[in-house]
Amino acid sequence: MQRSIIRIVDIEPIITRDDNDLEIGLLNCYLENGDNFILYNVPPEITRAIAKLRSEDTYFEYRSDNRETIFELLIMLSPRLRSIGRHLGTVIIDGFDEKTMTYRASLFLEVDGVRIKKTMIPSHAIFLALLFNKPIYVTDDVVRISKELEEEDEDYFEVDE
Repeated sequence: MQRSIIRIVDIEPIITRDDNDLEIGLLNCYLENGDNFILYNVPPEITRAIAKLRSEDTYFEYRSDNRETIFELLIMLSPRLRSIGRHLGTVIIDGFDEKTMTYRASLFLEVDGVRIKKTMIPSHAIFLALLFNKPIYVTDDVVRISKELEEEDEDYFEVDE
């Protein structure tokens, strides 16, 4: 079965806070067809790293922990890591696990003429794709599932008057 994929043309990193004042990241992914797809519960450090890649890090300057993350180190070293980037190909957000309520991404690599598919956490795969300027896609099935989940949430929180 061939699945249809849609290119992600822009990503908006957002950090919000929950009822306990804990940071929650999300990535609003804008699609080439004018639609969008939102990844929720993204680790704030990845959200910040993606914002930094997009030169939007001033929006996320505040954080309670002043230690650097692996993502910030990778950004700093990215000019030296270009050889790694040459092996990276496409990222496709292509699955959803109903049991864990998490999405899955496939990262395609080519090493010594062999094409390899690695299953990854979508936000991590997106970070790598952005770091090395690689294309990012999402399947139409995943977009459909995300819309259904959003509708279920809206129905669940709807208040009867």
